[in-house]
Parts: sequence; C-alpha cells; structure tokens
Amino acid sequence: MIQKEKRFLEMTSAEFRRKYITHEPEPKKNKYHAVKTTVDGITYDSKKESRRGQYLEELQRFGKIRELERQKRFQLIDPYVYYGKKYQGVTWVADFYYFDVEKNKYVAEDVKSKITRKKAEYRIKIKLFMLKYKKILFQEVI
Repeated sequence: MIQKEKRFLEMTSAEFRRKYITHEPEPKKNKYHAVKTTVDGITYDSKKESRRGQYLEELQRFGKIRELERQKRFQLIDPYVYYGKKYQGVTWVADFYYFDVEKNKYVAEDVKSKITRKKAEYRIKIKLFMLKYKKILFQEVI
C-alpha cells in the first residue's frame, strides 16, 4: 500500500516537530508562485519587483529620479458612515513611488505579472487611483 505522507522514519526532525509536536502550519506558498527576494537588506515581494527596485535605485544614483519610496500607501476612499454603520476606507499600495526629473512628475509604479494585472479588484483600485490622484502618473510594469 502506497502512502501519500512520508513515513515516520523518513521525516526530518523539522517535519516531525511541525507535524507531531508544535502543530506549526506549513509555510504558505504564493498563489502566483512569486518568491520573496532580499537584495541589499531590502525584501521584495517577487524577483521581478526586486529587479525593478534595483533599476530604480540606479536611476536615482544617476539623478534621473529622486525621492524613491517603496510600498507607498494611497487612500482611495476615506472611511465613511452609511446609515449608522461604519465602513473602513479603501487603500492601494504602490510598489514604488518617485519623482521623475525628465517628466517633471511624480510616478506611482506597480510591478505585475500578466495574470495578476487582470484581477478585477486591482483594475478597480487603479481606476480609483487615477481618478483621485490626477497629478501622479501611474505606470504598470509587466
């Protein structure tokens, strides 16, 4: 009889502790297979985002952009009360935010894959962002 689980004697000590002693959950894998990546002490949500971050840091060193920020939060809809019930606001977090010297504009960037850029919630949030923050240029990096 073939068993799907590893047998007791084939387990590593960490697997044994996780399953039988501490009941720690298995580390959660990213739904879109993104791998958290750390570069120069900065942790990015994906390899693609880390490459883009390194590129933007180079641009900042050369004076092409300035005021580079990571994970900048934008309030799209303020918290509100509707018929006595409180609702929390809606926010969107840009992967990068900076001032582009050549364009003379602030830019909010989001690094996406072809799959994640199609999500309805994301598309709606981007439309709300563009509606509320008209002076900030939005760029999607695929």
